[in-house]
Amino acid sequence: MSRVGDEVCRANTETSAPWQGSGGTLSRAHPRVLMSGCAPPPVGGIASVIQTILDSELAGRFGFTRFSTTAIRYPRRDLLSWVINASLARGFGFDGIVGMESWGKLRAFRLSLAERPDLVHLHCSHGYDFWLSVLMAREAHRVRVPSLLHVHGLFDVVVPYYSAVRRAAFARALNVPDRVIVLSQSWKRWFEQWIEPNRLEVVHNCVDSRRFPEPKRRTSRKEVRILFVGTRDPERKGAYDILAIASEVVRAEPCARFIFVGDDLEKLETRFVRGTSLAAHFEFAGSKNAADIVPYFEDADIFLLPSYSEGLPIALLEAMAAGLPVIATPVNGIPEAMTAPEHGLFVSPGDRPALARAVLELLRAPARREQMGHAARARARAEFDSTQFARRLGKVYDRLLADREGR
Repeated sequence: MSRVGDEVCRANTETSAPWQGSGGTLSRAHPRVLMSGCAPPPVGGIASVIQTILDSELAGRFGFTRFSTTAIRYPRRDLLSWVINASLARGFGFDGIVGMESWGKLRAFRLSLAERPDLVHLHCSHGYDFWLSVLMAREAHRVRVPSLLHVHGLFDVVVPYYSAVRRAAFARALNVPDRVIVLSQSWKRWFEQWIEPNRLEVVHNCVDSRRFPEPKRRTSRKEVRILFVGTRDPERKGAYDILAIASEVVRAEPCARFIFVGDDLEKLETRFVRGTSLAAHFEFAGSKNAADIVPYFEDADIFLLPSYSEGLPIALLEAMAAGLPVIATPVNGIPEAMTAPEHGLFVSPGDRPALARAVLELLRAPARREQMGHAARARARAEFDSTQFARRLGKVYDRLLADREGR
């Protein structure tokens, strides 16, 4: 291994369990999994899922090596590189710049494969990192290591807009990994048009219930705190719908206070709230990692997520684990996590009058909020706790490893 290649491999990987050697021959106490995805800290869905896996009981059964796909390798800042990057991005239909450091990432991944893992687990969203993960799966196949592609993101939203050529390329790429994990049964039904059903595995997202102690409801306080998490894509998450109904809600119920947690908050605050009468009823808290966000769930009374499209949002599961009633849209995997009116209320995406009515309904019913929150917490602990997640994922690992032994 060259000196540069060795540095790249060390910078891109982090090992959670060491190889064990004896007499010059490598042996392993546990099967080794090379985990590819975005780097820590766990901010956002994919990073949170990866961290959950590494912190779960699976770490006692498997040795994990974490490979970062977001760390920049061989950065190129000159004008020629920028033009090439932008041209590649436009040519492949990506929103951003492809990044010539991708070749460095693939090289580092090959070097990681030289350690001969037993399984490769690749996490990706739609767009560029999907195609990068497929290339990584091909590299794994080259050395006869089974690969598992864990898809997050909005494939069912963006793929229908692909050209016929790109859809054909997508179908072919999706069949490169040995298995594909999807987040919900609804996604499984959608992906079945591109891949054989027996190669799809449903593993719902999860929440570590231990992070959320028994909720303490503050029914005596004057204000009712309505929490919204996820402004990285405010239009898709329904942030504009919340801002549109806020005036109506606070006029009817001045006790309402909206708490926004997530990225790009300053733009929303400046455009819609700052300098208006709504300023006293809004708090923009910025982006929070998995540890820092817990107090916001504990201090809230209602969780609001009027998304237009989702996989299975971790913020929703966190709200349920914290014992919050939920107002959400019944899109994709959300109805698999919660039911109405047991755990909260459903409104159709973009139906702002219905959204305002639902918010006002729960604002005026503290006893009902508490009942819904109790049921939501029980549901999250019973069906979506990280312990159940680890067991389901462990079974997927076992099946892939058994198939490899059979071959």
